[in-house]
Amino acid sequence: MWEKLKILVWVWCILCGSSFGGFTVAKNRLEVTSPESMKGFYDSSIGSFGVPKLGGTMAGTVVYPKSNRKACKSFGDFGLSFNSNSGGPPTFLLADRGDCFFSLKAWNAQNAGVAAILIADDRCEQFFNMDFPEEYYPGSEYIQEIVIPSAFIMKALGDDMKRELSDGRKVNVTLDWTGALPHSDLVQNLGEDMDVIDERARK
Repeated sequence: MWEKLKILVWVWCILCGSSFGGFTVAKNRLEVTSPESMKGFYDSSIGSFGVPKLGGTMAGTVVYPKSNRKACKSFGDFGLSFNSNSGGPPTFLLADRGDCFFSLKAWNAQNAGVAAILIADDRCEQFFNMDFPEEYYPGSEYIQEIVIPSAFIMKALGDDMKRELSDGRKVNVTLDWTGALPHSDLVQNLGEDMDVIDERARK
């Protein structure tokens, strides 16, 4: 029963998740290398902040903290740090969408020592680019300091990762930008009103 339900969820997300309206979404490929039940390739979209490894790849182990799961606050406030052990694989933070800007989540994750952030959608919908409207507001200078890559993933993939992690299994992924192209000002490319972008990024 669970397997049938899982397949139905994935089909629904795939049907509604390949693009955002008529606009181009900057995508990279994400490969889950373990556990066995999740092995495969998945789409994800690139944030308009941070530094994706265009033309390259990055492998890491996913963590989903028990606190600050939306990454809207400093992880130091919760006594959490994700610096990789010497010789160990880089750490990728899995964070939930909502309550703050995407780029603030990335900034807090970077300060906690992760190598990349995966932001899971909280609804089944089409992919879109993660924008950074905060640059138009006071106190948003940190955006220029974000150097870790980010990837926006579909809800079904995020839910599967959370389930495997809660069961004590390791989730290892590789982010692949070999087929990704650099994109310019996404606000202009999407041609959207700033109020619309601001509302979408906050949710």
